[in-house]
Amino acid sequence: MPTNHPSGVSAEKECRKCISRGFQCPGYGLILRWDQGVASRGRLTGQQLPLRRSGDPSLDSRGDLPHNESNRTSIPTQISQSYTHIDPVALELIYHYQQNVAGKLAWVDGPGNPWRQVIIPLAWACPTVFHAVLSLSSEDLALRYGDDHQRRLDLQCTSLRFRNQALAMLARHIGSIREKSALTSGNECISEARYALASTLILYNVELLGAEGVKWRMHLKGARVINQWLEQSFSQVASIGEIDKFLLYEHYYSSVFADLTTFDTTNEPPKDSLQSMGDVAVFGDFVRVIQLVTKLERSKYDQKIPISHCQFQDILQAVEMAKDSMISFGQQFYFWSDRAQQDFQHLVFVFYYAIQVYTYRAISDDLLADHHIQASRYSILEHLDHLSDKRDFAHDLVWPLFILGTESRGDERIQNVVSMEMDAVMKISGALDRKKVLSFLQHYWSADLASGVTWIQFMRDFIPENSMLIL
Repeated sequence: MPTNHPSGVSAEKECRKCISRGFQCPGYGLILRWDQGVASRGRLTGQQLPLRRSGDPSLDSRGDLPHNESNRTSIPTQISQSYTHIDPVALELIYHYQQNVAGKLAWVDGPGNPWRQVIIPLAWACPTVFHAVLSLSSEDLALRYGDDHQRRLDLQCTSLRFRNQALAMLARHIGSIREKSALTSGNECISEARYALASTLILYNVELLGAEGVKWRMHLKGARVINQWLEQSFSQVASIGEIDKFLLYEHYYSSVFADLTTFDTTNEPPKDSLQSMGDVAVFGDFVRVIQLVTKLERSKYDQKIPISHCQFQDILQAVEMAKDSMISFGQQFYFWSDRAQQDFQHLVFVFYYAIQVYTYRAISDDLLADHHIQASRYSILEHLDHLSDKRDFAHDLVWPLFILGTESRGDERIQNVVSMEMDAVMKISGALDRKKVLSFLQHYWSADLASGVTWIQFMRDFIPENSMLIL
């Protein structure tokens, strides 16, 4: 029978093997199992994978899907002809991606994480996606070693090689899309655009690891063009599949956060792609509010368009509804543990209060705004303190920590909390643009500013070139 999963990316049917044995089918698609693999060629011939090097942390992290052996399946036998002979190093990198990288890319990690259940099958189906995944996995693994460690240098060279291969293949995809979009129907163009969009989003994450602002913004712009092709194709089909919903949402929310620190009046805001997205758009209602507040702030500043009381109240109501929706989601989602489910509820409230702060600070003229902001600030601290294990959600904390930090001028105690928490996030899930985010906060805290100058005014008027990604 059909199996539905709260993640929104699910298997279509239960497998016959589980039905015949009376088991409940997890239905989670491809997750690699390594305890049966033996290399058939190269210097690893005859050795069982994965190969553990002395001092190699790649397989010793907490990422081992620790929770349920039934969540693991063997490598599929029906693989694209391009992968008849897969290099053991590539398999090790796929394993590292599945076990350690995918969990850091999703809002919430669980058995249905689409960064595993969508991207890995796409990688087996498309060499472009495959090479992009290998580049991302190599870059992530390299960061586990010291700056001068030879293993780090080797992995970064490996990442660059796979990245260049993916980019060359991506260029061919885009050329093919242009031809097909002009000559064929929408259905025939969707697969090509899907592979191109997935590859572009993965390469965007590769550049984030190196905090290459120009490059990751270039990939986001490229993804926007591919999105336009997809939308034209979708206008000719009855419905959008779960895979495409996931890819569209990933581009949408990344663009929303990228635009938070962009003040170019000619910048085109990302299109709201959340309609009918369902559970694929985790935190989507929160993201929509963030985008709306950013858009209204820009209009208020650039075009002197006032925000009415009714508009402001509607936004606060949308924040309330988003919070309720996410609490309901957290009660249905399959988490790895009860503790993770409880932590998720605290994360929802952390975001809820952070968005309230952002809304009041960005667009409110209410004389009581400071009172509401102070109350929300302490609520953020309280819920952060109740997170029992921040490793599961560290990558989600950058935005609320940033907002908390912007309200901490003159409060050294909270500044220390924000600094320590941000450092912890970077140790767990990578530096990305977060060093720049923390540096901006420290600059804002120490700057000699007139009373009432917000972080938005500070960035816009004093350091507009400091565009960064608060993600």
